[in-house]
Amino acid sequence: MKRTLITSLTVAFVTIAFAFSASAQSVTILGGGLKGQPYQFAVGLSKILKSKAGINATPQSAKGMVAQARLLAKGSAEFSWALGGPVGVWAYKGERRFKKEGPKKNLRAILAYPFGQFQWLTLADSGIKNVKDFKGKKISVGSAASTTQTFARFMIPAHGLKKGDYKEMTPGFRGGFGALRDGAVDAHLTMGLAPMGVVKELVALKKVRLVNMDADVVEKLVKTYGPGLTVATIKPSVYGKNQANTGPVNTIFTMFGFATHSGVSADLVYKVTKTLFDNLKEFHGTAASAKTVTLAAACQGLAFPLHEGAKRFYKEVGAKGC
Repeated sequence: MKRTLITSLTVAFVTIAFAFSASAQSVTILGGGLKGQPYQFAVGLSKILKSKAGINATPQSAKGMVAQARLLAKGSAEFSWALGGPVGVWAYKGERRFKKEGPKKNLRAILAYPFGQFQWLTLADSGIKNVKDFKGKKISVGSAASTTQTFARFMIPAHGLKKGDYKEMTPGFRGGFGALRDGAVDAHLTMGLAPMGVVKELVALKKVRLVNMDADVVEKLVKTYGPGLTVATIKPSVYGKNQANTGPVNTIFTMFGFATHSGVSADLVYKVTKTLFDNLKEFHGTAASAKTVTLAAACQGLAFPLHEGAKRFYKEVGAKGC
């Protein structure tokens, strides 16, 4: 009887220990809209972590960086693709959209990467050529609490328009493209490395124009709302014959990041970071823009301090600037 009891207790202890170990290796990776680059990254890395490291990773769509920062800081997820750049800095310091809720000092960086350009889209026959032309129009800014909404609220007023001059719409990342195609909105703001696949889908059906921003406004926005922003242009031919632009389009290029929080163990973050870079070629195959994630650029333009687990990995491999 005594031996049976000991055996039962041993089995129970092993079962509990195994369950605890398994749960400790289950993580959620936030991304943006289902068709957006950050979500594709979350899906790609989740597959690699499952197959290469035995980590049960689940990708989760969580709109834009503002929402991701709030979820990550609360501990509702372990990792987040996108969170970094200027929005990450604001979240960490409690500035701008995070001023009322205060700084999120538990946010930690794993890496930074160049994300792409802000791209204002309109149909070629809309009469809109510059952001100044948004007056009296319905403008899609993506999802509520998204990076695109945040920057649209900077970009549009900087061109002389005020609240009430236009109607802000928030049909979401994917929904904005459908709304523009169907005429429910007059322009839509997206972001990513041009040429974006989702924009190509629209251009295959409709003749589209990228809406220009004034060069002096772009320079002012970069200076005011950085770091993590640079002045950029998009070629008039980047989307082919169905792109109506005749000259370069002024816009802003932004950095993004892969982030976590201080409550995630150093061992787990080290394992995730190492698995990503050990299988970087496979990760690069998960999305057209995944090649922007590199070891050489990992520590350039970080929005907040590196997590100890990531720092340990970078020290081991001798990554510069980390």
